[in-house]
Amino acid sequence: MMWRRLGDVGLWAAASLLVLAESGARQDPFWFRASCLAVLAVAVVTRRRWPLAALVLVAWTEIIILAFALGTASGVQIALVPAISLLSYLAGRRETQLRHFVQLCVGSLVGMLVLSLTMRKDAQATEAVLTWLLMLLLALLLVVLPWLIGRYRAQQALLATAGWERAERIEREQQLEIGQERLRERSRIAEDMHDSVGHELSLIALRAAALELDPTLPEEHRRAAGELRESAAMATERLGEIVGVLRDQDAPTMPHDESVQALVERAAASGLAVQLVDEADGELAPMVDRAVHRVVQEALTNASKHAPGAAVTVTVTSREDAVQVEVLDSGATRSVDAPSGGHGLAGLRERVRLAGGTLTAGPRTPSGFAVTATMPRAGGRPEPQTAAVERATVRRSARRGLITAIAAPALLGAAVGAVALGYYLIAGYSAILRPAEYAGLTVGQSEADVAKVLPRMEMVDPPAERERPPAAWSCRYYRPAPPFSATYVYRLCFSDGALVDKAVVQSGSVTPTPEGNR
Repeated sequence: MMWRRLGDVGLWAAASLLVLAESGARQDPFWFRASCLAVLAVAVVTRRRWPLAALVLVAWTEIIILAFALGTASGVQIALVPAISLLSYLAGRRETQLRHFVQLCVGSLVGMLVLSLTMRKDAQATEAVLTWLLMLLLALLLVVLPWLIGRYRAQQALLATAGWERAERIEREQQLEIGQERLRERSRIAEDMHDSVGHELSLIALRAAALELDPTLPEEHRRAAGELRESAAMATERLGEIVGVLRDQDAPTMPHDESVQALVERAAASGLAVQLVDEADGELAPMVDRAVHRVVQEALTNASKHAPGAAVTVTVTSREDAVQVEVLDSGATRSVDAPSGGHGLAGLRERVRLAGGTLTAGPRTPSGFAVTATMPRAGGRPEPQTAAVERATVRRSARRGLITAIAAPALLGAAVGAVALGYYLIAGYSAILRPAEYAGLTVGQSEADVAKVLPRMEMVDPPAERERPPAAWSCRYYRPAPPFSATYVYRLCFSDGALVDKAVVQSGSVTPTPEGNR
């Protein structure tokens, strides 16, 4: 709590320092400085519980300042703008309702336009609208963009907690769903090992029995051979008991040394249209050999169950360090009513993973199904399963959200800027009073005669003058050339229906050219 209060004081002090520095340079009255500091203090205190309310308080304070200061010679106070951007960012971090933020922005912009038209009755409507478009562009950059970035950061923080937990929970649920199938697959692997190891133990026992019955051996050696035979038989029996506990009774049995060729022939004999393309050479590790057999067995079972009448092609190829088995079917030729839970493929992936390989399975184009497994010839260590894929997907989504958060206001701001610039250029080219026409005007000439040579529009952004003309005069401003090409403008003032003054007014920091002083 103490650190939070210290943070609030530090934030208020930083924002207040900008206000005091600007107000001191401008020599603003004391009440104005105190009011701004009080507004900042309330906004800082309330920003956590009511972030949008804090933003509204400071934003409307600046809007009121703009309504009174725009168009005056004293300029506009902008020290509250950094606080508005910061509060907008903090509101995006805490306020997730886009509707509330949009309502705030629309209400503030409409209020700004109404105030500018109400407070500056002497200003032209076109000038007020152009100024409002400029304020809209600045609001997109200084308010909307920080809010969108804050909202992105809030979503990123949620993803860092709930998102990762969700990904891990989904992964755990998937693991539970395929857990039983993995156990069954492991029991099949145990059975394979039992068949191969049991076979070797049986051979050892057989050879020991032959030695035990050999009359040419001494009695001591025959007795040792008998003990060896009994140990091998006991080991085989215990191995069978252990595997019997692990083995799933529903798991199909098969010869432990059945080859892929024999498996395909057995499937073809049962009526399946299957063809084998065996391009493998050399011996495989026992684990990999059984995995290849298992992939073919499961794929043929699925083809006969889910694609009746399909033609199946089994291809086994090998390279120097890997072996690949691919089972393709052409698709069912008659209707199928056999739901699939996907557990067989889950167990198959486990078998291939334990052999150090990868398995892919999915529909083919235009029809059919494909199962492909690639494994190292000598087997390998399986990669650990994590939520990395899910997390990478979430990170990509978060990055796309950030790009959208930046691109959306940028595109909208570009559109608003293009409209404002187009309007400014149209108004600028429609308010050109040529130097020759200006030189032909004389003080005392009637307003009706002067109007005959004046352009259709007046300037929408007349320069601020240090010495204001009398309040009884009605003054109009015109350009001598297109926008951005002159350093002065023409001022024509009327009173009682006659031209009472004509003057050249400096419009920038550069002294007007001699041509403009005529």
